[in-house]
Amino acid sequence: MMPGEDLSGLSFFPIQLQSLRVETVLPFPIFLRHASSGQYILYRSKNTSFTQDILQQLIDNRIEEIYVPRSERDEFFEYASREIRHVVRDPDMDSRQKAEVVYSTTTRIMEDLFATPRASRRLRQAKMAIHYSVEFILYDENATRNLLKLTSHDYYTYTHSVNVTIYALALARRVYSRELDRHNFKLLAEGFLLHDLGKSVIPASIINHPGKLNETQWNLMRQHPEIGRKILEETHQNNEVLDAIVYQHHERIDGKGYPRQISRTEIHPYARLCALADVFDAITTVRSYREPLTTFEALKTMKDTMGDHFDWDYFNEFVKLFREDSDSADPADPVS
Repeated sequence: MMPGEDLSGLSFFPIQLQSLRVETVLPFPIFLRHASSGQYILYRSKNTSFTQDILQQLIDNRIEEIYVPRSERDEFFEYASREIRHVVRDPDMDSRQKAEVVYSTTTRIMEDLFATPRASRRLRQAKMAIHYSVEFILYDENATRNLLKLTSHDYYTYTHSVNVTIYALALARRVYSRELDRHNFKLLAEGFLLHDLGKSVIPASIINHPGKLNETQWNLMRQHPEIGRKILEETHQNNEVLDAIVYQHHERIDGKGYPRQISRTEIHPYARLCALADVFDAITTVRSYREPLTTFEALKTMKDTMGDHFDWDYFNEFVKLFREDSDSADPADPVS
């Protein structure tokens, strides 16, 4: 690529400046976007060292986002999934900045994973990124609050997957607060992140259908837990925890879920955690056919109309997540 080359904006994707670590060699070129023309301008070539001087120059010019060509996405995702551990452990970076890098990096990886669901390399990168996110959530007292503020209200399957992971991990931390060492939170996070992997092969016209699905469409949608399980098996990524979450997250306490209509204690506890986060995010994000509910409206709707679907003890703990975060919740209490 040559400086000044006129390339379509669709050939690039934005990344957070904080996701680049000083004194590392970037295995991909970085571009800036001209504010008025919208053209992309080569700023640093591939395999250039990212120095403190370069970082400071960008900061001084109030640049928070830079751009990477989509043709270099493999190199970027490999770099980002590897370097995120340093971001999470950086004592000089505040929790808000860490949350932004964790959320944006994981979302970008998931966006690409849903386009190539059987790519073992991308699955591995997604797992690596989420492992360090777990470390952030468990050991930074402000992590959950800052991540909740970032959850996207625009629905895409990949943003939904990241949002659900944040909600479900925060809930798991509450539920298992007295026995954290008995649960493998990295495996839990993998399961939450990949819970809708099967939707990667469901047509977008069905996922975003404006209205009630017909019988044929609904039957296809109901297959996504089984499809997700098969993808994990084909890519040799499956295990007991992932299988339980991916396959059972649409089962319901009253036995009216799918794919097997199992109930209560037949449903794995981790799948019950995921089910709550899954529904909450689905009804609080913008869809083509309806406006999102507020936090209070969503929790009240879940309590009043879906009470038989969820583990009630888990639901009460889920509500407490939003009581603790006044910026993300409504002041009224839907449970009392």
